[in-house]
Amino acid sequence: VLVLVISSSLFVLQAGMRAIDNARYTTLAGQVLQSQMEKLRLLTWTQLTHPTYGPVAFSTFVPDLSSTSTAQINRFTAGGVAGRCSQSITSPSTGLDAFDAAFKIITLTANWTGIDGRPHTLSYTTYYAKNGISDFFYTSH
Repeated sequence: VLVLVISSSLFVLQAGMRAIDNARYTTLAGQVLQSQMEKLRLLTWTQLTHPTYGPVAFSTFVPDLSSTSTAQINRFTAGGVAGRCSQSITSPSTGLDAFDAAFKIITLTANWTGIDGRPHTLSYTTYYAKNGISDFFYTSH
């Protein structure tokens, strides 16, 4: 009976540790993605779409966190590089040239591997319009 109790306790303990690890990194990924999303929302249209220096030119970003959290951030990977998350800034490709030229879809993704070796992903998506998102509802182009 004692062996059964101890072995089942170990199984429950492992499951609990996996759940805590998953919750911890899902929260951290959410904070990293929200921080990057807010930085992108503060950019002007020219800054966002600059082909060389703007974020549209880069497919990954380094999270803004203190150097003491390097071990946690290194669990995030993008393109095989540790400590990075991916970003995609694209046009919607609706076929309406005026709309596509003044509208972007921003997707940020964090990928990490849990302590059990299973891959996890969290993505945030938002829309960015040249003259504000409401411009398309209140004006005609």
